[in-house]
Amino acid sequence: MLVQESMFHMAAAKMGEAMRKLHRVQFDERIVWLQYSDPDNRSIALHLPIFTSSNKLNNLQLTAKFVSPRGNSQLFLYELIGTIQMCTCVYENGVIFKNYGFPAIFLCVSLLLTAGGIFNRGALTNCVPIIEQYYYNNVSSSKLLTVLTAQLLGAVFASRVAYAIWGLTAAYSTVHFENANNLDCVLQYKQAAGIVIGFEIAGAFLVRVVISHLAIRPSTVKLIPFAISAYLTLALYIVGVPGLNPIVATARLYGCQGIDNNSFFILYWICPIVGWLMGSHFVAKTTTGKKSAKESKAEKKQKAAANKKAN
Repeated sequence: MLVQESMFHMAAAKMGEAMRKLHRVQFDERIVWLQYSDPDNRSIALHLPIFTSSNKLNNLQLTAKFVSPRGNSQLFLYELIGTIQMCTCVYENGVIFKNYGFPAIFLCVSLLLTAGGIFNRGALTNCVPIIEQYYYNNVSSSKLLTVLTAQLLGAVFASRVAYAIWGLTAAYSTVHFENANNLDCVLQYKQAAGIVIGFEIAGAFLVRVVISHLAIRPSTVKLIPFAISAYLTLALYIVGVPGLNPIVATARLYGCQGIDNNSFFILYWICPIVGWLMGSHFVAKTTTGKKSAKESKAEKKQKAAANKKAN
């Protein structure tokens, strides 16, 4: 614990020197950009995923030790802690993008998702997979509500944690002082509304299909975070701020100007869920088709063998 606390204070001090101020939100009819000034020590920003992963591992170990695995209490805490820390990291993506561009966003998100997969202890930090499981009657309604409640609370607390970190380190840097006092947020997009909606649905569909193919072999499972990051980077380039994960979108974008609550729910909740479920249906259909073809081939071989014996 002392080591972890020491790491926290060291990381906070470094972030105070490295983070860039949220200079302004550029308003254009169809685009969202979070613009930052150049950092004093930009490479330190890349230490954030490592710091959060280390802190997360410690928290989840304590959870496993003191909370009974019976019921949904442990599941709730796993999801709550994991969601808070994963969503908090999103607040620093603009710093990295401004100073390093699209390749850095791709690498940073890939590493963050990889670390989350290692240290989250099964925490999803995304509501879409658990909704899919419930849709196919693979989980109970109580588990669904437990996970969704934990994730939504985590999304709410993530913004508080991000601004708290900026506030705590404001004494070390004017950058965090200005960040902590700048709450302006405006949502706009590079494309028309119809294209953005279609892109969200198609993107969720594609990601679900790609994940199913990568998950088949142990050697390709490790590529899943990079596939997701590749889509998010492409979506950032084409449409502006992507969705895919309703929980992350809620944590970072809900309440921003430029979109009403109903439109936000449709774009960042309905679209990813619809696209994801379409992808799961497609995967199930193609998998069943392949099994049927193999079964038919096996039956033909059995019949041929039976005919040889009869002759």
